[in-house]
Amino acid sequence: MVQINASQASHYVIRTQPTSECLSTVETVAYALAALEGKPHLQEVLTRPLQTLCRHQLEHGAVTHQSKEFLIQNGLYMKPLSRRIIHKLARNEDLKDALK
Repeated sequence: MVQINASQASHYVIRTQPTSECLSTVETVAYALAALEGKPHLQEVLTRPLQTLCRHQLEHGAVTHQSKEFLIQNGLYMKPLSRRIIHKLARNEDLKDALK
C-alpha cells in the first residue's frame, strides 16, 4: 500500500480542485511511482508535461483557480452547495462558519 502525502500543492492550476490537498491523476500516479520505485526524481519528470500544459494554457488566456474549499471559506463560491458538500463541510471545523 502506498500513502501519498504531497509536499506541495497541485500543479494543475487551471482546474478547480475540491480542496487544496487534491492532486490530479497524473500527479498522483507520479507520486506513487516515485515512491514505489524509490526514485524521487520521477515525480518531477512525470509531472513536467502537466506543468508545461498549464503554463501554455495560462500564457493563452486561462486563469488560475483556487480550490472549491478556498472559495467557500472566503465567501467566493457562487453556486448552490450540494447536500454532499454541505455534509462534508459540516465535518470540517475550519469551514463550519462558511455554512452560516
